[in-house]
Amino acid sequence: MTSNPRVTTPGDISVVICTRDRPVGVVTAVHSVLRDTPDAEVVVVDQSPGDQTRLLLANEPGFSTVRVIRSPPLGLAAARNIGASACTGAIIAFTDDDCEIVPGWLGAMRAAFLSDERIGMVFGSVTAPEYDRGAGFVPAYQVHSFFVAERLEQKTKIEGMGACMAVRRATWEALSGFDEALGSGAEFRAGEDADFAIRSLAGGWRVAETPEAAVVHHGFRTWDQGHSLIAGYMYGLGATNAKMLRIGGWRAIRPLWTLAWRWLAGAPVVDLNHVPPRMPRLASFLRGAVDGMRHPVASSGRFG
Repeated sequence: MTSNPRVTTPGDISVVICTRDRPVGVVTAVHSVLRDTPDAEVVVVDQSPGDQTRLLLANEPGFSTVRVIRSPPLGLAAARNIGASACTGAIIAFTDDDCEIVPGWLGAMRAAFLSDERIGMVFGSVTAPEYDRGAGFVPAYQVHSFFVAERLEQKTKIEGMGACMAVRRATWEALSGFDEALGSGAEFRAGEDADFAIRSLAGGWRVAETPEAAVVHHGFRTWDQGHSLIAGYMYGLGATNAKMLRIGGWRAIRPLWTLAWRWLAGAPVVDLNHVPPRMPRLASFLRGAVDGMRHPVASSGRFG
């Protein structure tokens, strides 16, 4: 494992926000970061086909230091890599264009990395605002206590969501970035955050969760919209876990067994305001797993 840069000052952390066709949402997300940390380096990667997002960000008061990078719609993992390449921090924090950070977010992320130089990735809580729970759901994930996974066998103790996530630049470089075959808008539709955690643990890094770093997620989905969201998530999760088996070998057996038990007897770790039907989730997962097993994997651990 490569040596890790120390993180001691606010300038050591950069913020990347990836967006597509959510101009108002990304402006709100940037405002929340700058209200909390006015001198934060913020990079917005815009994959929107039109100019509305760029123009809105360019004309927003107080956004003169925010950099906007236009990118073709290559998917979320590609956007994350573009943003990470463009910023300067030793730590790269990510939130989404339908989120607002809770005050203290960057400080909490910094503290988690400072607690152990072997930590390569940190997840925080993703909370939902008040909404009509009879009409749909907002995906959320609550972290209850600080925890550090030290090896791949502990992966299912660290689930997390990419909406509240940070990575050490040294880890990102060592792993050749996020896998661009994964994530929203890419071939496998989801899972780039979970895959980065898997490859971090497999590569000797540690992955942490902290309840002190949190964002509010405004991504409401109706029940009808939720079907495709959950199917895509499970498809990507299937591909991600098939790859974990290929790169982790016997170390992947325990987390895969835990996932199987959750499917049989438990509920999703992401709060979806309901337990989706098990068989459609399994079908999507297995399709992703089969396709993931067929897909070549490069020496970096990314799909080739």
